[in-house]
Amino acid sequence: MTIRESPDGSGCIPGEGLTLVRWNDELLRVMANWSERGFPYHAFDLGFLRDPARFAEFTLRASNDTRHLHFAAIEAGEPIGRVSINLEDPAGLYLWGVHVPPEHEGRGVCRRMLAALIGWLAIEHPNQGLVLSANTFAERALRAYLALGFATAETRWLFDSALAEALSELPPGQRGPVSGHVRFQHGRWEVRTYLMRRPSGPVVSGASP
Repeated sequence: MTIRESPDGSGCIPGEGLTLVRWNDELLRVMANWSERGFPYHAFDLGFLRDPARFAEFTLRASNDTRHLHFAAIEAGEPIGRVSINLEDPAGLYLWGVHVPPEHEGRGVCRRMLAALIGWLAIEHPNQGLVLSANTFAERALRAYLALGFATAETRWLFDSALAEALSELPPGQRGPVSGHVRFQHGRWEVRTYLMRRPSGPVVSGASP
C-alpha cells in the first residue's frame, strides 16, 4: 500500500503545521535520540535504537510487516512525533504507538498528527471506524483522543509486560504516577485501560481545544 499523493505531489500527508511521512532509517536514527520519558511511559522510548544490532533487527522486522503503517510527524524538517496503524485488526483501523517526546509536547502535536492521519484514513478507508487503547493514567493523551472524537467503549484490566517489569523493581513509594491505575491480580500486574472508538470521517475543524 502506498500513501496517496498530496496536492503538492510530495506523497506525504499534510496536517496543521506538520506533515506525516513513512519511517525510514534516517528518521529513525533521529528519533532514537529523542528524550525519554521513563516510567511509566518507558515502553514508548526509542533509545534502544542507538544500538546498531537492535536497530538492524527493528528495521528488518518493520520492513517485512505488511499489516502496519508507521508514520513520523515532521515539522520544520524535524521529526516531532510518531504514530502507527494496524490496517488488518478485526476491531477496526487500530492506532497504536502514539508518541510525542518531552521536548515537543505542549504544542498539540498529538492532536495535529492524528487529525491529519484520520482525515487521510477517511478517504483511503471510508466507512471504517478507528480504535485505540490508552492506559488510564495517560491523561494528556486521553484529552487529545476525546477532542478528536474518540469515546470510551470499554474499560479493561490488561497485562503490560514493560509496566509490570518496572513495577516489580520499584518500591511502593515510587509508584505514584500509576497509583490507582494498576492492580496486582492473579500473580501479575495489570493496568486499567480504555478501549476507545471513533466513527469514520475527518476531524471537524475547531472541535478540539
